[in-house]
Amino acid sequence: MKHLLNIPTKWGMGLLAILAVLPGLAAEETVKSPLLERDVLPILQKNCMGCHGGLKQKRELDLRTLPAMLKGGKGGPAVVAGKPEESALWQSIAEDEMPKGKPPLSKKDKDVLKDWISAGLPTLAHLLKKYEKPLLPAGEKHEPGVVADAVDGHVSGQMANRGLKAAAVAGDAEFLRRLYLDLNGRVPTPEQAAAFLDSSEPDKRAKLIDELLAAPEFGVHFGRTWREWICPPELPSDMNSGRQPVQQSRDLGKWLARQFNENATWDKLVRDILTVKGEIKNQPQLIFYGLVGQNAQATPSGSTRAIGSLFMGVQLQCAQCHDDPFRDWAQNEFWGLAGFFNSMTGNFSKVQSREVPGEMSIPKSAFFNAGTRVPVGFLHGTKPDAKRKTDWRGVFVDWLTRRENPFFARAFANRLWFQLFTRGIVHPVNDMRALNPPTHPGLLNLLTNEFAASGFDVKHLLRCICNSQTYQRTSRGTVARQQELFGRAPMRVMTADMLLESLKIAYGDPKLDLRTHAKDDGNTNGESAAVGDEYMEFHRRFGTNEEDATDFTHGIPQMLTFINHPRLRQGGRFLEDWLKKNPDIKPETMIERLYLGTLSRRPGTEELAEAVAYTAACEEPKQAYTDVLWMLVNRSEYLFVR
Repeated sequence: MKHLLNIPTKWGMGLLAILAVLPGLAAEETVKSPLLERDVLPILQKNCMGCHGGLKQKRELDLRTLPAMLKGGKGGPAVVAGKPEESALWQSIAEDEMPKGKPPLSKKDKDVLKDWISAGLPTLAHLLKKYEKPLLPAGEKHEPGVVADAVDGHVSGQMANRGLKAAAVAGDAEFLRRLYLDLNGRVPTPEQAAAFLDSSEPDKRAKLIDELLAAPEFGVHFGRTWREWICPPELPSDMNSGRQPVQQSRDLGKWLARQFNENATWDKLVRDILTVKGEIKNQPQLIFYGLVGQNAQATPSGSTRAIGSLFMGVQLQCAQCHDDPFRDWAQNEFWGLAGFFNSMTGNFSKVQSREVPGEMSIPKSAFFNAGTRVPVGFLHGTKPDAKRKTDWRGVFVDWLTRRENPFFARAFANRLWFQLFTRGIVHPVNDMRALNPPTHPGLLNLLTNEFAASGFDVKHLLRCICNSQTYQRTSRGTVARQQELFGRAPMRVMTADMLLESLKIAYGDPKLDLRTHAKDDGNTNGESAAVGDEYMEFHRRFGTNEEDATDFTHGIPQMLTFINHPRLRQGGRFLEDWLKKNPDIKPETMIERLYLGTLSRRPGTEELAEAVAYTAACEEPKQAYTDVLWMLVNRSEYLFVR
């Protein structure tokens, strides 16, 4: 499928690759002088951090962060604001003494470094400080409408600052379909779509948000979403038989669904995952540790990496073997964090202990400091004030889920925004740090504060965002900067689960099976045989691209299936049964129903006329309507959340 949008999802070396004119900042603010994050760090990473980063720090000099540069090494401060001639970094580069073993820096790069020091060491984070105010006081929960207005205030303020106007609010049909897909993971039924479109109630959008948050499909959809984030692309397998814990991973999704439907607060849900004990048949969430471990085995390092990424929004993997070359995470911090989980080793259905509780030995697989014993400790924080325990996980979760924790609420708010807008306020969502600042710092502070003040109420935060005009804006438009600043809704393809559940509605078949393997005769239809049950096969074909939210992972099998699959071409019994029950139904009425059940809107005048003319020319009404349905699900409009 052709990429319709150009949405960046990763930045080189994990840094924020800021465009020539930065999101949220007026043009004149970004061109006066070089900025640390955008202009200086790429030069230092390429030329200097091999000797003065996380792996090596010759002469005790660390150039990864501005505080480290100001502290300097044995030769004194590396940089002095406004004084290149007193800055050891500049002097060694100006005289071509550094970098050693590499060609001297180009005149262009030298000019950048000198201008940056002369300008007083400006950073993007400093420029964005003026936008950090959340517009609402922290520490108290607000009504969703009040928060929604504040969200709009942040976004519209950034748009105005850039001389842009936000896109118009979406019409009812566009809003209806997007909301159903985002909150319930499917399109509405024809009856649900018609009821909403025909309603004249002024608050029908807010009522629909409440209705969908209360529906059982909400938990199912969010449970599947978090299951996909937790599960690796390839499930671990038994090395002898190759068996994978497919059913256990689905049970995890069902367990998550129950938590979301019961509106379990996020801190409780995470606590239940991270402190679980027992057997997997009774505690499905126990599989988390095995899925993030190695070869279906729970490992302290795997737990630490996954917890950092999913629940703290930080990348810790490099610090496993050495101090992170480009972030200020130290190796001893990684293993201090891992020490909280050293009781979770071995098969993920059991709790075993291989280490002394409360400390961790850096393993031989690490590049540096193997064998060093590290006491448990919080990331960039103090040591736990607790007596020695057999299982330290509860101590860690107590720290993690505090309202004032700098990572927990912030990481969830950012990831939820990413789920709805295809990119986080900090992006990538698992790389939150000072040198990768948010595009809208006040907005992120607002959502973080509100989430914490609500007691980590997931539905409350969703209600706040979905009631905003920012969420409800149309996706139509061509101004790329609108979308980068959240002034226009993004487009993305349905996830595999969204598409499957929506096809079930379109074809009136709750057991829709698009496997290529015929059940009766063993023949195959399509380009390959089945790989598993109908759900696994569908995911194989229609998995979405993690690198690009506007594309499928495998575009050709998806296209061929939609065009050729006999189940989609023949339509099934539901149309036949419907026509038998409604023998006098007019073509206009039937075609309208097909549009409502697929595109969640009524056909336009020209669309209706063409479809009516086509059905009139066909001898068999059922086949004519099947062809119209096939045409609708093959439209790009059907495949997109927009």
